Amino acid sequence: MKKTLITFLFGVFTFGFISSASADSIELKLATFEPPKAFIASKILAAWADKVNNCSAGAVNVKMYAGGVLGSPPKQYDIVTSGVADISWTVLGYIGGQFPLSSVIELPFLTKTSRAGSTALNTLFNEGYLDKEMAGIKVIGLHSNPGYQIHMKSEKVVNPSDFKGKKMRVPSKIAGTILKTLGATGVKVPAPGTSEALNKGVIDGTPFPYTAVGSFRLFNVTKYHTEVNITNATFGLIMNEDKYNGLDASAKSCVDKYSGHAFGDWASSLIDNQNAKMKNEISKLADHEIIIAPDSVIAEYKKILAPIETDWLAEMEGKGLDGSAVLKRARQIITAIEG
Repeated sequence: MKKTLITFLFGVFTFGFISSASADSIELKLATFEPPKAFIASKILAAWADKVNNCSAGAVNVKMYAGGVLGSPPKQYDIVTSGVADISWTVLGYIGGQFPLSSVIELPFLTKTSRAGSTALNTLFNEGYLDKEMAGIKVIGLHSNPGYQIHMKSEKVVNPSDFKGKKMRVPSKIAGTILKTLGATGVKVPAPGTSEALNKGVIDGTPFPYTAVGSFRLFNVTKYHTEVNITNATFGLIMNEDKYNGLDASAKSCVDKYSGHAFGDWASSLIDNQNAKMKNEISKLADHEIIIAPDSVIAEYKKILAPIETDWLAEMEGKGLDGSAVLKRARQIITAIEG
């Protein structure tokens, strides 16, 4: 009887200890609209969560909520500031007007690689250029995609005139201006809905990096892939500022350890490698064609699209922002990396 009682009390004590340890673990909800098996969700966000969790030895439990269960793509910023999610991976261009200077990376032909764009963004942030638009959130890290190529369902586009009359998915304000300037009709479609929109004929094509062809299952709904590096996109891994400030020093150090350039350099390396891998896989498909636009055609694109940069600078000036300094600094960083 005594042995049974001791065993029972030990079990109660052990259960109570485990429950207490579990209760002390802080859960951080990490939201993304990407499907759970998509590249960014599975290889970057889940891996980042594991890094923080392992660093904290169980004190922090970053739990990912993928597939937009906590909010649609345009709501990823709002769900963090409102506290629905603690952390979110968001496309800054989806949030109209909130991040005007960060959109510099989206200007035509500015960058070809995620590494260059991501380094530029995190450097601009660290040097204070983005302080105003990033106020009120904890910025864990910023990154860009590789340059966007044009992926078409059934009609190839090579020359600027080929865009006339085409229905194209618009991933951002600047991309919409680019496509309109080329004579295309822009259609707003969230990234996860691209395959369905192509399949139903809602759009004829989309600007995207090669990584997205795999993440959003575009193999069966695209055929022609034209390399022009026509735009890009900016992304932020952001955190609710109050939630971050409420963490103890140890938990903060684990988040900080994998923030800033540490996040951007690591993520962009994975993204660029995946982009090259997806391009290689597409090149092996018998019914797909990768088209490399010749230099003379790229020069034509640059001439037609040159006013977009001028207009962007004027827009920043109208907002009281030093777009010229941001663009100059971004170019310095990108040129140092890409040449």
